[in-house]
Amino acid sequence: MRVLQLIDSLDGGGAERMAVNIANLNAKEGITSFLCSTVKSGALEKIINNNVNFFILGKSGKIDVKAFVRFFHYVKNHDIQIIHAHSTSVQLAVFTRLRYPHIKVVWHNHYGMSTKMRGLSLFKIKLLSKFINVSIAVSEELLKWSTQNLSIEHNYYLNNFPVFSTNFIEQTKLYGEFGNRVLLLANLRPIKNHIALIDAFIEAWTSFPRWTLHLVGTDFGDEYGQSVREYIVKHNLKDSVFVYGSRQDIPYILSQVNIGVIASKSEGLPLSLLEYGNASLPVIVTNVGQCEEVVGKDGIVINDVKTEMPQALKKLFASEGHDLKKMGSALKKNIDKHYSAQKFMQSLLPIYNVLVKAK
Repeated sequence: MRVLQLIDSLDGGGAERMAVNIANLNAKEGITSFLCSTVKSGALEKIINNNVNFFILGKSGKIDVKAFVRFFHYVKNHDIQIIHAHSTSVQLAVFTRLRYPHIKVVWHNHYGMSTKMRGLSLFKIKLLSKFINVSIAVSEELLKWSTQNLSIEHNYYLNNFPVFSTNFIEQTKLYGEFGNRVLLLANLRPIKNHIALIDAFIEAWTSFPRWTLHLVGTDFGDEYGQSVREYIVKHNLKDSVFVYGSRQDIPYILSQVNIGVIASKSEGLPLSLLEYGNASLPVIVTNVGQCEEVVGKDGIVINDVKTEMPQALKKLFASEGHDLKKMGSALKKNIDKHYSAQKFMQSLLPIYNVLVKAK
């Protein structure tokens, strides 16, 4: 079997990490595994296993005919059977299927805001869906939306899963005191709600000034990223709130923090939450996507960052270390049971097998 994972970049977001994880696991399962980043590389390139065939297409803009032709040739020359496209890369996957109808397309939808699509965006994905064989949703809400709105015959909900590289890199030394660190692992995008989280942290920090907040994720150099940095300076928080950008050594970073948070306005199933749990961290998360289902009683779920996050932070800041460890350990047990790579592959491989056998 020859399967290609398709993603637009290798920046350290959840969809990108899942694309790399699946490519690595496919190779481990004996599948001839390929991974293509359509636009550029990123921090995640260093965790791609040697037995995965990786290449960067170098596409510029949404419609780059020369890049499309290069991709068509690559797919043909390597006899690709399945293109497993993540998020927005599905457009190129569909174009390829139109060129080579025997190729099967799997669309892995990681984007919680898909359910809010309207107008041209919705029309376009509906049109593309006519040429998609299988959709994989990362939340039950996305599965329901896909089933009701798109022309895809086979729709599945598969849990995300955390996988850390076997090469434990120790590179990023976090600022602040060990035992008093909060982490938000999320790219700098408006939907991740960084500024609202900073406001909530300020309110809690005034009572617990030894605590620090650490923001790890790709800064795209746009207006939003700049606004987050300016907000920190404006509120004199340069010694309490730190921005690190995209990092390769996530396991090492997680080993240095004490609380993991998610402040997002929308999510599917955030991989960062599974990584917090895998590292036995206590968590505070907004009630979006599958977050409440994952956390259950083994963490704090809030509905509003502005009104509820400050009190949730204060509660954990005031807790004894063993109480935090107990909460984190309970979450880890739940994730090990329900959100493992093995469980994911047990669901994914039969989907691949049926597609390869289908005419």
